[in-house]
Amino acid sequence: MPAATNGANGAAPGATVSATGGVPFVVGSNHYSEQNFQFSLVQDSSAHEYVHNITPGGFLRGIRIQVSNTGGSGSAKYHEDAPWSIIQSISLENIDGSPIKYPMNGFSWYLQNKYCAPWHGDPGRGPRARNIGHSGGNFSFELRMFPEIRDTAGVLANTDARAQYRIRITMSPASQVYSTVPATMPITTVTGVMDAWAQTDTADLHGNPIQARPDGLAVAAITRHQILTLNAAGADNTFQLTNTGNEVRCLIIVARDSKGVRQDYLSSPVRFRLDDRSLSVFSPTTIVNKMTDFYPFLANGTSHRETGVYVIPRFRRPGDLIGEYWLGTSNATYLVIESSTPNDAANVPGTAEFITDEVVPVAPVPVELEGV
Repeated sequence: MPAATNGANGAAPGATVSATGGVPFVVGSNHYSEQNFQFSLVQDSSAHEYVHNITPGGFLRGIRIQVSNTGGSGSAKYHEDAPWSIIQSISLENIDGSPIKYPMNGFSWYLQNKYCAPWHGDPGRGPRARNIGHSGGNFSFELRMFPEIRDTAGVLANTDARAQYRIRITMSPASQVYSTVPATMPITTVTGVMDAWAQTDTADLHGNPIQARPDGLAVAAITRHQILTLNAAGADNTFQLTNTGNEVRCLIIVARDSKGVRQDYLSSPVRFRLDDRSLSVFSPTTIVNKMTDFYPFLANGTSHRETGVYVIPRFRRPGDLIGEYWLGTSNATYLVIESSTPNDAANVPGTAEFITDEVVPVAPVPVELEGV
């Protein structure tokens, strides 16, 4: 299905993009941020949903989701996908309630942040990610729910207070984070910070006209996933992706066994087919090596590939020509990944999750934004 439009917030994104201003939008505008919402809870045996409207103003880049646990004590043991699994689901919704960033769990969004926008770094490293895996259940991290890819590509006009975008967050039961809960459960605080490009003045201080609308409105961006069955040991898998119709800029595969544990369960060869042609034939080792070539934080050892995670980037790395351009598909496209389950695989059948970061050009795309 195509990406959502902006409705009352500006018709289809990019429908009236103007490039006639003397000063480019990105020069005449600035980044604007403000806290959009905050809530606190103590995890228990139930899931809890929170829905918040996004403050209108400017051109929406996205929402930073900041999670902080404090006050926990006693020994705690974590599940494999913790602490990201504290979020059962996040979605960013259009003004009509349709999804722009489709509902996925915190770990899936962690992978999307890390591998589909690597210029922001690994969310599991650095000062924003503290005490992950430590005892007591106290930790903090930040995830980005950004329709903007980069350089304004994918931003949303957010100027109509009568028609607001929404963020929907479901917090997980404690059992999805801890295999052994802390003696004293921490208080979880979730803060949403809205990031936007500010609306420009008509002209700068020297009287030069400023471009009023960003070129990136010509591009809409969505993220979604589908989960398919990973067959029994030694069996062939033909994974047909139904999330087609747009241009794929990043594909993440997450293989798990029947217990939900991530496993390196793709076997050689891994064949990518688009309609009647073969795009590539890889071994799993080659996929991992190509990931290391592409992502600096893997190459320099500051981060690592998660077990069971395979990534095919289809975008250009900022500052150089490394990478590929978006992979075009239609609603009728037959996009298939073929691979066998290893003969020694245990606890299968399992699952294979396919996360697709997608682009929808809704107007002529400026050449400098192609493949971002």
